[in-house]
Amino acid sequence: MKLHRRISENSKYLTKLEKELLQLLLENSTLFTYDSFTIANISEKFSVSNTSVHRLSKKLGYKSFIQFKDDYFRRDELEETKPSIDDTDFVNLMLDTYKLIKEADIDEIVDKMMKCKRITIYGMGMSNYLGKIFQIKLQLLGIPAEQHDDSRFMRLSSRILNKDDDLVFMLSRSGETPELLEVLVETNLRGVDVVLITESRNSTFEKLCKYKVYTAYTQDSDSNIDTRLNFHIAMDYIIKKFIEKYEEKR
Repeated sequence: MKLHRRISENSKYLTKLEKELLQLLLENSTLFTYDSFTIANISEKFSVSNTSVHRLSKKLGYKSFIQFKDDYFRRDELEETKPSIDDTDFVNLMLDTYKLIKEADIDEIVDKMMKCKRITIYGMGMSNYLGKIFQIKLQLLGIPAEQHDDSRFMRLSSRILNKDDDLVFMLSRSGETPELLEVLVETNLRGVDVVLITESRNSTFEKLCKYKVYTAYTQDSDSNIDTRLNFHIAMDYIIKKFIEKYEEKR
């Protein structure tokens, strides 16, 4: 099983320290070679205990650290051609995301979309572009929708939300973005329901959002910048379910 898939399925079991260690490993893969990627070297590099490194590999579902190491360096894929690897990862990302979406309360989210008078979408960075697409799709269906990615406008818009009229979609890969957290606190104070679309499990945002839609985990690199395809799949699925419900009601 690919490392990103194990992360998607098991990250909910990780402690905060283990999540931070995993993030450091994913972001600093160039610091290690296969031979230098040892428990001792990782412990020294990131100032954690040997036990923490070993426990991380176990919680991700590996029987041994060596298996984790092999997946980290994609040893099983060395004999495959690069296009095949990319194709496999691409398909696995879509399948894993689709599986996770099916586990969410999509019907309840769609019902809420049908009843609300306005939908507001908040997202920053790459998520901003997905939010714009989502907004346009909603507007084409005749649903009043706003999309904000500037922190100033997000704060202003959140202060006029009404629990009886509004529904918020929060797009956050990490579930920890400070600017979005400020908006999320405001929506909670106003009693507005929030749909969180995220890769992360057990994030700060989770506790403040009524609905959670998880996606598969993605990883950025210098040559392959994450396009938030997983988010697009989730939002497209929600729109399709909304259209089905809308047509039935009409």
